[in-house]
Amino acid sequence: MRNRRLRFYRSVFCSDLFAPQCLPRNPSRFQCQFARYSHDSSPYTDPVPSPDDSIFVAMSGGVDSSFVAHVLASKYTNVTGVYMANWTQPRTPRHEIKRPISHRISKNPERLRQYLEEEEQRNKESMEIGVSCTETEWNDVCGVCQDLKIPAIRINLEKEYWTEVFQPMIDRYSIGRTPNPDVDCNRYIKFGKLYDLIENTANQQGASKWWLATGHYARTVIHKETGQTHLLKPKDQTKDQTFYLATVLRSRLHNVLFPMHRYTKKEVRELAIKMKIRTAYKPDSQGLCFVQPTVSAKAAEQAFREGRKISSNTSGFRHFRDFLREYIPEKEGNIVTYKGVVVGKHPGLWSATIGQRNGITTGKIKEHEEDGPWYVIDKRQETNEIVIAPGRNNRWLLSSAMICAEWSWLVDDEKISEVYELAKLGELTVRCRPLQNPMITIKQMEDLGNGNIRFEFVGSAHGIAQDQYGVLYYRDIVLGGGRTESIELAYRENLQPVETEKEPHSVVA
Repeated sequence: MRNRRLRFYRSVFCSDLFAPQCLPRNPSRFQCQFARYSHDSSPYTDPVPSPDDSIFVAMSGGVDSSFVAHVLASKYTNVTGVYMANWTQPRTPRHEIKRPISHRISKNPERLRQYLEEEEQRNKESMEIGVSCTETEWNDVCGVCQDLKIPAIRINLEKEYWTEVFQPMIDRYSIGRTPNPDVDCNRYIKFGKLYDLIENTANQQGASKWWLATGHYARTVIHKETGQTHLLKPKDQTKDQTFYLATVLRSRLHNVLFPMHRYTKKEVRELAIKMKIRTAYKPDSQGLCFVQPTVSAKAAEQAFREGRKISSNTSGFRHFRDFLREYIPEKEGNIVTYKGVVVGKHPGLWSATIGQRNGITTGKIKEHEEDGPWYVIDKRQETNEIVIAPGRNNRWLLSSAMICAEWSWLVDDEKISEVYELAKLGELTVRCRPLQNPMITIKQMEDLGNGNIRFEFVGSAHGIAQDQYGVLYYRDIVLGGGRTESIELAYRENLQPVETEKEPHSVVA
């Protein structure tokens, strides 16, 4: 009987992609050493720098990257802090980018005068916040590096950031999509241009080996048998940032260190305070400098000791939607129900997100029997309409499949076929938003060519929007990611008014 059981498990598809042993389909019936990959899994070893290696720490002036610098500087002698200045310029004035003022404003002299005055004030505030943010961060980076007695380098990447991240983000928002600039920043700036500059600097210094360390909550590991580097989830799953790293070129992970994978955010705060790191009390970054708190480390500590919470009024924080309003001209359109009933106006398709709760929260709408609350289910660029329907889990927010474009793999080409086999066994999951939990189980994958991959779900997924990212996982291992190009509704019903025809496969924008 025992031998038959062993033969049964050998007959199941086994992937040697990530572990030297085969996993059974039903781990509860078979105690396997590698039944669950975690931060202590033995098929892997962590990358460890040699004593004479050069280590460059990407520092933002926040507690996480400052903590990384302290940890590495306490163990290694050749550590350098590197600060990226991505946003010190004001936004481009409207007249320079030649975007038209809305017809409604231009026809009213008083409103036009008021609008131009507000534009001038917004330009001024944008410059002040941008410069304040950058200089505050840079001063904190210098202070931390001075405490550690390590050099600090400031690299200006404003032009690259604008071209590769910011302008594409604005363009996508303006047509109603929902991009994720943090993903693009990691791929093109931090692990793109910055990586290249650090590599050149290390080569000029004659470094035998160099590393780029960051404060991301993620983990890079080396597979003991294959020698390949993989990206894994960190210890603190509530701060998991692997979603933002899934499109980084896999060849670059060989030189990357993520020391934060061993810690939870709570542990980092407590240790930072105990170690008297000057940025220990700073609030968490919001990713984009121009919409995050610009409070200094000294002000943050003072507020903490006085029992004050840092607010938007004291930190320069701006709501992201208010920021977008400065860059994307208003294009007023109708808010309509799924039956075509007009219930309100919107300033632009960028002002709403698929799955977002609409301002109409209760009560019935003409020609509808359902009560609210109402949620955004579609954004129509052709008619400039935002479509809503009642109920968070209404049928128009449930998708059965999606297509991701510009797909980037984090596994070797010869192993990709094994990933498709794992999908058929229900072993793979995908995230469509950061920290999405539970993740979506994949039923089947299909390569459509030209970097396009179709994912079919087990069950349905909620509230996926175009230009978000899909990130593929095998348990704790990140396999790759791509931009969400289209979505197939689980319920293929007509979203247009009855008299309007629509293709049988509806695509949510």
